[in-house]
Amino acid sequence: MQDRDPLFFNIYRLSLLSFILAAATGALFRYGLIFPLPESLALDNIRHAHTHLMFFNWISPPVMAWMATLLIRSGTSLPAESVRRCLYTMLFLGFLSYPFFLFFGYSPIQLGFATMPLSAIISGLIMLTWYWFATLYFTFRKQAKTTQALDIFDGALVALLVSSIGAWGVSAAQFFDGVNSLIPSALTYFFLNVFTEGWAVLAAIGIIWSAVELPKPKIQSSWFYLPVLFGSMLLFPLSFSKSLLTIEMLIAARIGLSMIVLSLSVNLIYFLKSTSLKNRFLFYSLLILLILKISAQAITVFPTDFWIGVHGLRILYLHLVMLGFITITMIHFLPFSKKPAPFITSLFVISVWLLLLSLAAISGYWPASHAVPNLFFWTFLIALLPLFPALLLLLRTPTRTDNFRIFNE
Repeated sequence: MQDRDPLFFNIYRLSLLSFILAAATGALFRYGLIFPLPESLALDNIRHAHTHLMFFNWISPPVMAWMATLLIRSGTSLPAESVRRCLYTMLFLGFLSYPFFLFFGYSPIQLGFATMPLSAIISGLIMLTWYWFATLYFTFRKQAKTTQALDIFDGALVALLVSSIGAWGVSAAQFFDGVNSLIPSALTYFFLNVFTEGWAVLAAIGIIWSAVELPKPKIQSSWFYLPVLFGSMLLFPLSFSKSLLTIEMLIAARIGLSMIVLSLSVNLIYFLKSTSLKNRFLFYSLLILLILKISAQAITVFPTDFWIGVHGLRILYLHLVMLGFITITMIHFLPFSKKPAPFITSLFVISVWLLLLSLAAISGYWPASHAVPNLFFWTFLIALLPLFPALLLLLRTPTRTDNFRIFNE
């Protein structure tokens, strides 16, 4: 595993703060399902604030910081200061978007004589910082020796850029009247699926390849990421009700699922061969989450009643992937603190498993014979649990950069 001295110390710290704020917002959403909220807060807007902060400030900047770190450590001339400016801008805009999503969602805001969709505008600016980072990364990527991790990160970053097409479409739809309601929904689902399955999942896979000693692949590198990249672009029909889909859309979605299942299974086989693990509980928790993800998608390939697009299952699946597999990978392997924090990370893993269990209980697939009294109240309390180890990790992180190797500072 790479040493944990953070090259982009404050990026990791601000991103961890973003996770804590986003997680608290998710708990607020659960609270709002039980108790009345102030009139200024609507559940849909709280959900938008929660998900966008997770996407904009939690998932992306730390992964990009790690990608840049790998390039710099490989001997490229990528300027760390340019990367910092890009990621600080990204984080600033992400924090700036939060109150607008929280109180207004995507609704236009009256500013003097004009109404402006500020949330959509800031989201667009954030996507420009994605392009900024991609320009920096790919400009200097050719100087680095090809590795399995960098190949996967290349595919992940392409997926992020492709996902932005859907996001731009959603933003543009705000400016037009009379647009078929299914079109913005399809564009939203395209963005969510390519961002989640392409960018975020491949980023987590790349982190594992860069941080764990694994056998040298005996097959072409592209098998580990290209099927996920292209398969993610076919998944948006899964987010609709089955009754709205044509047979062509169903076939496309199942082809995309099959491609992703194949590629992730190949990665899983290699992950199982790792022999140099310092914390088997954490690593095997990751693998179990990955197996559950693969299994859910594999089952959906077949014509059964199991459909990820069902609301309860969709929420459970997204949390299994984003909070489970991806976030635990980041917390465990990325340098959010100078030294590994296995106890804190283990607490985080346990809290995530409890949260996933609570979401399974309200998914609609929980056995009625095992129903829990006051279930939504318990889901609210359990939603608070990941906050505590995250706060411990933030407090444990030094507040100064002394004794850290900081390039160009």
